[in-house]
Amino acid sequence: MKWTAAVGAGVLAFGEIQAWRTSRAGYPRHPATGPTDGADVVLVLGFRSREDGRLNALQAWRTRIAVRSASPDALFVFSGGAVRGSEPEAVVMARYATKRLGVAPDAVALEPAAQSTRENLSLSLPWLRAARTIRIASNTAHARRARDYLRELDPHLWQRLRPTRDFRPLELGPLRLALTFYDFVARRSAGRTMAVAAAERAVTPPARSTAQRSGATDA
Repeated sequence: MKWTAAVGAGVLAFGEIQAWRTSRAGYPRHPATGPTDGADVVLVLGFRSREDGRLNALQAWRTRIAVRSASPDALFVFSGGAVRGSEPEAVVMARYATKRLGVAPDAVALEPAAQSTRENLSLSLPWLRAARTIRIASNTAHARRARDYLRELDPHLWQRLRPTRDFRPLELGPLRLALTFYDFVARRSAGRTMAVAAAERAVTPPARSTAQRSGATDA
């Protein structure tokens, strides 16, 4: 029993260290600033709701991370469609922020269509492009993956990233360990997919135009 407890404590400690390191990774070394009249945007990534549409623990956690990370005059952009149930994740999480966490309704914007992490980012581009600074709020490893996606999508916007307070020691305990492992696998899988796509582009010759295929030349 003592041996089992020691192993469990060791695994949990390892997970906490990995989460701490992950929370500090993927940020620009020399951050840039967007338009001076832009907002400090906190992009809050959605998570599928319960079957009955009620807020779940992970949605609440992501929202709390957003609120504790935000500057006093921040704009919260909640992104997430109705992946499960009839109400978009963005609406469910924004309601929790305004009703329970004290966020002013006029400090909230909704992106209610995204069905994936990449869509969270791409469909939120209108707010991100106008932002002075950007923070991405989610559980630690998922936020790290989203920062990578933003760098892919628009390196200039990635330069505006600021740190998010998504790590607190022992927050959620073993659940964070499970989430960290899941997002580690997802990130590796995404990296392999990108590598395969790049390799295919490298070995596939560009398509020729109709004129080239017929042997025509310009006069």
